[in-house]
Amino acid sequence: MVDNIAWNLRVRGPGKDQAIVYVRRHQFEVGAPVYFDEQYDRITALEYVLGALGADIVNGLRSHADKQRVQIDGIEATVSGELNNALTYLDVVGEEGHPGLEKSSIKVFVSSDEPEEEVRRVWEEMLEKSPLVRTFRPVVNLDLSIKVVI
Repeated sequence: MVDNIAWNLRVRGPGKDQAIVYVRRHQFEVGAPVYFDEQYDRITALEYVLGALGADIVNGLRSHADKQRVQIDGIEATVSGELNNALTYLDVVGEEGHPGLEKSSIKVFVSSDEPEEEVRRVWEEMLEKSPLVRTFRPVVNLDLSIKVVI
């Protein structure tokens, strides 16, 4: 049996709504947990989480397909997320609920000449092995769908 493996990152907060994450030899900047202005100049923590979930699915599907020699020509996903009640993050008086992620909808579009049932089989296997899908499924309503096109 393999011992537990941990991923270690360092996060520094040099200014307001700014965190710098250091991982291995890389770094990236994260803004506020959530922000409501489309002109905000940083990527929020929530957007990184949703992006990571989409990337886990896109990269995982391609990886599983490659291992099983199922040809995928192209893959793209649209990801959306909804908080239980965003106003609670802003401390709006009288609001109920919480600011946590309530629902995420991910639609994956795959172009492939392979039979659709083969692509869907790989999709289902990938979902079972996806670290982020397995993490979020018990606590977030995940609406995951795939559309295979030629």
